[in-house]
Amino acid sequence: MLALPIISKRAPDEALSASFVISQKHSMKSLLKLAMALALLTPILSAQDTRLDAYLTSGKLQDGIAAFSKASSDGDRFSLAVLQSLQGLQQFAEGADNLGLKSTLANSGLPFFRVLPHPSGVKAETATPEKVRALFQNLREALTKANGTLSKVGESEFKVQVNLSQAHLENKDGVPGMPLVDSLGKILNLQTASEKDLVINFDSADAMWLKGYTHVLLGLLDVFMAYDWRPVWNQSAHVLFTSPSPLPAIAKYTVTSQGGQFSEWADLIAAIHEMRLEVCDPDGLKKAVTEFRSAIVCSRICWKRVLAETDDDHEWLPSPQQTGPRGSKITQEQIDGWMVVLNEVDAILTGKKLLPHWRIINGMGINVAKLVQSPPKLDLVLMIQGSTFAPYIEGGDVSDQTKWRTLIAPFGPGFTGFALWSN
Repeated sequence: MLALPIISKRAPDEALSASFVISQKHSMKSLLKLAMALALLTPILSAQDTRLDAYLTSGKLQDGIAAFSKASSDGDRFSLAVLQSLQGLQQFAEGADNLGLKSTLANSGLPFFRVLPHPSGVKAETATPEKVRALFQNLREALTKANGTLSKVGESEFKVQVNLSQAHLENKDGVPGMPLVDSLGKILNLQTASEKDLVINFDSADAMWLKGYTHVLLGLLDVFMAYDWRPVWNQSAHVLFTSPSPLPAIAKYTVTSQGGQFSEWADLIAAIHEMRLEVCDPDGLKKAVTEFRSAIVCSRICWKRVLAETDDDHEWLPSPQQTGPRGSKITQEQIDGWMVVLNEVDAILTGKKLLPHWRIINGMGINVAKLVQSPPKLDLVLMIQGSTFAPYIEGGDVSDQTKWRTLIAPFGPGFTGFALWSN
């Protein structure tokens, strides 16, 4: 009799306990299912995105731009910016070819000019200073657009895989051009003779690298477009283009079959002699300095991200614990040294340090910040002689040869290559 009430009182507790056990079993099953799902998804989530590679391998840049036009991830935005940059360079090279850029210049080793040879039997357009300037302006607009796209790339990690040995530009007739590994190899001193394809997994550090490079190129374009190059055109346009207008006066009377190469050298010397270029964009050099300083910021962020990486997976810019293209290695001493170089260049651009000149007395130099505020004519002879810089000379901390010998010591003879590679 007494046992029944005791059992009846405990029954609810036992039922609750049984319910808890059943609930635990269901929870464990749910957790196991979730773990299995994550295990299956992990390779997919961490897999390299090869969509950009497909567009670059086929040379269909415009198709790729359309596909990534509504980019919603950092990887997509990076891919879009790559395509925008390459399309700008491709159109620049094609435009120069359409204007009859001489093959001797196109095949001289300049990157991206060798998109393809000019089609036989197709007459080039007449080249004019206005058309050439429009080419540079269009390139600037394309790079500005790519830079804007890269400005939207955050710090989230991604991997966009590209086979640089198979990727190439394509002309309007669908003929493949120079592989990117060859074009980039000319700039970055990559060994391109290897039979093994160069595959790179680009990540967020490389997005900042590309953004920095767009700033560098924009700055160089600003410097170039700040001056009126007509005096040079009037002496040497026929050396660069097959059908220039106006045609330099002496070219009208030159026998092309006799002493052609010597005549071209004489015309180039005359062009240098006439290089007294007037400023046509007073803000051009100021814009260039802004771009160069932005590139410095990008380089610092890029290397900070590189050093934070823990993987080693087909890197473009490797940390000391990683391997770069073609087995290249970078030391911590070089990265630290590069940061010091960036500080020195930034100090020069802002006028905190002065540029030296071979004939200026010790302790005095050229204030770049003052020069860009009131830019002089571009007179090559007077720049070498020094008179051009007289209004901008002052006393202060000079970034002289002794300083730079110390700065480039960690890189040995490879400083220029490292600078071009890492911007």
